[in-house]
Amino acid sequence: MRHIFTVFIISIAGLSCLSAEPTPEKFTMPYADTTRTYTMYIPDNIRPDAPLVVYTHGYGSKTRWRKDLNTVADANGFAVCYPDGAPDTRGKDGWYVGYPPQSNMAHNEEDFFEALLDTVCPRFNLSRENVFMAGMSNGGDLCYQLAYTRPKLFKAYASVAGLTFEWMYNERRLTVPVPFLEIHGNADKTSMWEGDHLNEGGWGAYIPVPLAVAAVAANNRCTTIETDSFPTMRDSTRMVTRTIYGNAPSGMDVIVYEIEGGSHSWHNKDLPTSEIIWKFFETTMKKD
Repeated sequence: MRHIFTVFIISIAGLSCLSAEPTPEKFTMPYADTTRTYTMYIPDNIRPDAPLVVYTHGYGSKTRWRKDLNTVADANGFAVCYPDGAPDTRGKDGWYVGYPPQSNMAHNEEDFFEALLDTVCPRFNLSRENVFMAGMSNGGDLCYQLAYTRPKLFKAYASVAGLTFEWMYNERRLTVPVPFLEIHGNADKTSMWEGDHLNEGGWGAYIPVPLAVAAVAANNRCTTIETDSFPTMRDSTRMVTRTIYGNAPSGMDVIVYEIEGGSHSWHNKDLPTSEIIWKFFETTMKKD
């Protein structure tokens, strides 16, 4: 089944009129022989068994939680969990996807996120079924990796500036259909749209973004491709091209937003990124 998503333009003036948001709160969680930390954003008056979005930050990023994602959570009644990654040999927090300095990190991120969900969902009375992952950069890389290694851990995945590494593409196989969304600038010099087969960026060799998305769509058995375009929010001369791989037997679509001239970012100045992500997640939820 094909879903067409309407892009909602959220003005800065409109956000300034909203009432004060709850303050995100940090918690600890024992895991293996370590103590891990995560921050929770729980909207006021959230209903029991509400959905949960887990946001995975970029490599060494200081942006550990996103205000616009919290604003969308307020409007739609879901909680957000912001786990902190583990340090690598450079002391940079992140998620293991095979970067050269990550050799000291535990390679099984799947177990950590299963433990995180088993801790967070009952503690805050959240749905264990309607759980989703959204990640930026290294966190987006992880979305692809989990689609290969533990696809049923989350109901759907949304990557922003994420990649599929060649080792993952060559050594693992996609086996289970999974709804997947990618938002990516085609001028990103960190996570390059055209890929980096020669590892010139030093992160490891990775495949082009269109191929990474198409691989998920092929695994989902999508049979149609539709495209449309519209201008970015900040520059009407630059366009966003949206490609929808649809009509899969499972109903699990794959969508990619290509931002013309877009750099390595969350792209919330070009698109209402968090709104688009939630609308995508929402289509995968069972209706009462």
